[in-house]
Amino acid sequence: MGILLLGDDGSLATLTSEALPEGSRFLKDPTDDDVGEALTTRPDAVAIVTRDDVLALRLALLVEAVAPGIRLVVTIFDRTVAERLRAAVPGCEVLSFAEGSAQLLAEPCLSAKARGNASPLLEIWDRIVSIFRPVQAEARILVAGVIGLGAIILADILLLLFATDLGLVDSIYGSIRTLTTVQAEPAVSEGPGWLKLASAAGMMITLGFAALFTAGLIRWLLDSRLTGIIGRRVVPRRDHVIVVGMGQVGLRLCTYLREQGVGVVALELEPEASAVRFARAKQIPVVIGHGEDRSLLERVFVHRARALVAATANDLVNIEIAITVGALQPDLPVVLRAREGILTRETLELFGLGIVRDIDTQAARRVVEAASA
Repeated sequence: MGILLLGDDGSLATLTSEALPEGSRFLKDPTDDDVGEALTTRPDAVAIVTRDDVLALRLALLVEAVAPGIRLVVTIFDRTVAERLRAAVPGCEVLSFAEGSAQLLAEPCLSAKARGNASPLLEIWDRIVSIFRPVQAEARILVAGVIGLGAIILADILLLLFATDLGLVDSIYGSIRTLTTVQAEPAVSEGPGWLKLASAAGMMITLGFAALFTAGLIRWLLDSRLTGIIGRRVVPRRDHVIVVGMGQVGLRLCTYLREQGVGVVALELEPEASAVRFARAKQIPVVIGHGEDRSLLERVFVHRARALVAATANDLVNIEIAITVGALQPDLPVVLRAREGILTRETLELFGLGIVRDIDTQAARRVVEAASA
């Protein structure tokens, strides 16, 4: 009786329906009654294709309840949902397209030529620079406040050392006391006028840097801290891959590239996206903003990157990203996640927009092959 395909109106289900063998049937957004009626003819297999994991789980359980033991192929993106489905329906074949898509998109990145000399000295230098020049605005404010306060303390210590009879320890003590606004050093009050004016100017400058430091610290503590100043969440500065779009595919792609020893940084427009929370747990640096923003691409060192992957679910956005990157860095390999229907692969590659990977078409073929086996 062929394959019974259950799905939504998404491109993945549509492409799968076009690849079905003769005698198959596609039910779009089926109700429970629709599924029950379709299963009365006992198809050879049932394929459930949707990007909504909860819907896929519900349909799979419904099919198993109506037709126990029937061959069932289900697309699931989330690993937790996939594990629950396998436990509930042991004979079900669960296909995770996020992992397969990630590997497909990663291939051109791994084969791309390294753009930087990743010597140990350069890596050490990059780590030092990343401390003083972080990518995120709140981190830059915090670092500026710390550097400013440190410079004022040092200047005040030197001033007390050379303009008064205080020793090093007393000069340090007096400078910190002034910084914390406890009380000015008494030796300053008894000193010449120029010393008082210099000390007063230092206090005013200290006040400004203290405010800057406090503002940066508060923003740093309240922010989700998707990038870091030190540690694994530091944005890499050379020979890395920039992944634009942190959905399930983007998250798996970043994880896979890291497992292969390649540095990554992700760009995502929605700070509350579920994959962003998972990226934070996996210590993957994420910068919030538009992937087609020139200034943002420059901040994540697109000129030193190994490759860029436009992995959003919107084909037109991916094309816009590729055009922007081509204007900034014409020789940078760009990998586009694309689907049939907007522009063909041949058209995109003809205009030199990048290396096109039609992951939905590949996924649709895999579903049909699994259901036909």
